[in-house]
Amino acid sequence: CVRPDDVGAGHSSIVISHVGGQKVYVQNTGGGPMGIAADSGQLLWSYDMRPPTAFIPTPVIQDDYVFTVAGYKLGGALLQQVPQAAGGVAIKEIYGVKSELGNKHGGVIRVGDQLYAGAEDQNILYCADMLTGEVRWKKRGSGANSIAVIAADGKLYVRFQNGVVAMGKLDPDGFEEVSSFTTPGSGDSQQPSWAHPVISNGQLLLREGDAILCYRISKS
Repeated sequence: CVRPDDVGAGHSSIVISHVGGQKVYVQNTGGGPMGIAADSGQLLWSYDMRPPTAFIPTPVIQDDYVFTVAGYKLGGALLQQVPQAAGGVAIKEIYGVKSELGNKHGGVIRVGDQLYAGAEDQNILYCADMLTGEVRWKKRGSGANSIAVIAADGKLYVRFQNGVVAMGKLDPDGFEEVSSFTTPGSGDSQQPSWAHPVISNGQLLLREGDAILCYRISKS
């Protein structure tokens, strides 16, 4: 699949969506998000959205909705995929790019209708309503610079670029840190802690340089 006037691949991962019974791959490239028919590779839809440096975060899918976001002072937008005749898919803009929803490379997670992410690389965490784009709250964290987030069992885990990892209650009304620690081997400005955290089987996995750190976070 080739999109005219595109500006190269982004850093985001492909995600799967289903529109009118059709499997659609959604991807962000340097020219913005697009939807591709999984069975034929046909370009179904495209949305022009071009950050000045790189398109890094992976799109967030909820039913027919696509939340697409980039950093470098750009922002986030919500699109809706609408099935058309003969397997086509049109795109409807629910709201255009909102700069207050920007995320450079820490990624965005969705829990219910709420989005949680770091704002650009300013060590500020935010929560926003995905369907309206309204920011519920913003909170400066105890770490520095870029933020990556993950959630499990009603808790929000926040990883900062300088190696600080904080935990608090997952709450659309606000965030208060309950505890934090700094990962061994972090703090090198030439090797920032950018790898996204992973939770599996009650364990929090963090990559720091060429090491994988594993923390048990379940009660049992």
